[in-house]
Amino acid sequence: MKVSVFLICKLIIACLCAYLILVAFRWGIASTYYFQTNALLERWNDDRASLTVNSYQQAKEAIEKAVHFHPEHNHYIHTQGRVLHWGIIVGAEKKSRYVDVVGLYLSATKTRPHWSETWTDLASLSAYLYGMNDQTRLYIAKAHSTGRYTKHVMFTVSKIYLTNWNYLNNEDKRLYIKIVHDSFLKEYRLKAQLALAKKYNKLQMVCLLLNKSSYIEEVNIQALEVRFCN
Repeated sequence: MKVSVFLICKLIIACLCAYLILVAFRWGIASTYYFQTNALLERWNDDRASLTVNSYQQAKEAIEKAVHFHPEHNHYIHTQGRVLHWGIIVGAEKKSRYVDVVGLYLSATKTRPHWSETWTDLASLSAYLYGMNDQTRLYIAKAHSTGRYTKHVMFTVSKIYLTNWNYLNNEDKRLYIKIVHDSFLKEYRLKAQLALAKKYNKLQMVCLLLNKSSYIEEVNIQALEVRFCN
């Protein structure tokens, strides 16, 4: 009886090890395909001309394989949404597939609700499709709460607000000024924020709001006026 129990234990351990090796193998393959996809995404971000139907198909096939080999990986699901979004931009997919992009992003948030990049992607897409509605504001709030001091949240949300300036309510403007105020922590970010406002012809308006803001100390307001707002 003791020998039988020992053999059973060995068999169970062997099966468990085989299963873990298989899982690790599948995850390794998935990772390889993901990095192939990510390299193409980075290239498209740096050089829009590199986005072609052929390069999109390469990325699409690679990320589909990554998700196939590791379907629970929320970052791969998020990346699949990003690839599909680029596919719509290049004309390889119909605009009706924006619904699928949103669905993939939301699927990624279910198991990774504190990852701010997914919320900024959702906010940007919602603002593009529907403007400043309740859904867009919800995604912005989620992005801000999960990544308030991260560069991509600060500048993505600022771009959304500046693009939709005429449709902002008072609460939107308060959050925008709070984001600009947070940029005071690093001067290069403050300069970039105000340069962005200038690009959208809103610098004087932003300076006026900063002057009235309870977030900004008087000494900082004076320095701001001298260096950027006059």
